[in-house]
Amino acid sequence: MLILFTSEESQGDEKEQLIHFFENGLPLLHVRKPRMTEEELKLWLSRFEEKYLQRMILHQHHHLAEIFPVKGIHLKESCRSKKKDLAEYIQQYKSDGFTVSSSFHDLEQLKNEASAFDHVFLSPVFNSVSKTGHKGRAFNVENVQHKVIALGGIETDNITKAKELGYAGVAVLGAVWLDENRDKVFTEIYKEYRNVYH
Repeated sequence: MLILFTSEESQGDEKEQLIHFFENGLPLLHVRKPRMTEEELKLWLSRFEEKYLQRMILHQHHHLAEIFPVKGIHLKESCRSKKKDLAEYIQQYKSDGFTVSSSFHDLEQLKNEASAFDHVFLSPVFNSVSKTGHKGRAFNVENVQHKVIALGGIETDNITKAKELGYAGVAVLGAVWLDENRDKVFTEIYKEYRNVYH
């Protein structure tokens, strides 16, 4: 599974850039826009055709999944710990056919809680590209029975290592958004991903 996270900040050519990624193989986009209001995110989503929305997972304003034909929702760690009826909340979305994912930064916690989700992220696996000082922990998930996606420092040259550590796929953020030639970087990552996870 290859996943791209949106940049937190909206950029002028973002829609065209994301459509280019979708048209060139991107299977799944995690829409993480923490500073957007519900109305702003609604407007952002309304710019995309249904075929693209169906490959998006919402990190904020989950109820917009009832309005837009997105693939699912994502529960960040803090959201998971604060929700009173977490199991019920997850089940409500799953029973409506949505994918539900979450994030973890601790391997033991992941082992105990990941079964509720369709896929989970574990981070940081490698040294972060976008967050200075975030050191990778090279978590080994070979013996974990859940679909775990590597997050943190994913670049072309460590996708093989992610697979060796037992990950079902990789999620990319900084390597694409912090590069001036995003199309080239995405293409390289996509090709390497296809080569490693064929």
